[in-house]
Amino acid sequence: MDLTDVSKAVEDGNCYAAISVKTLRNAFGAQRAKSNVVQQISAGLRAGGFGHVPFDIPKRQDRAVLVYRLDGTSASALLALVEAAHGDGEQANGSAWLLSTMLPAINDKK
Repeated sequence: MDLTDVSKAVEDGNCYAAISVKTLRNAFGAQRAKSNVVQQISAGLRAGGFGHVPFDIPKRQDRAVLVYRLDGTSASALLALVEAAHGDGEQANGSAWLLSTMLPAINDKK
């Protein structure tokens, strides 16, 4: 699996998918989910237009991560809100900003 497969899983799952840390680790070409690897996975997902819950990707490969598309849908707004509520760093700040830009678009769709 690579980032293309992650994207397909998310699209097939209606803009979100539960993906194991092992699968994400393999998608990013790593052999172990060390601290620097899970940070790279998180950054790579962000760069690919995805958010994830939990906010800090676990290092245990049997854990699941909910990966979602950051595209302005109601689901991505809700998940970004969850992420923003649980973080206190740059990603939480980014999630708060993302929500502020997405919510007006969601309200306009009504």
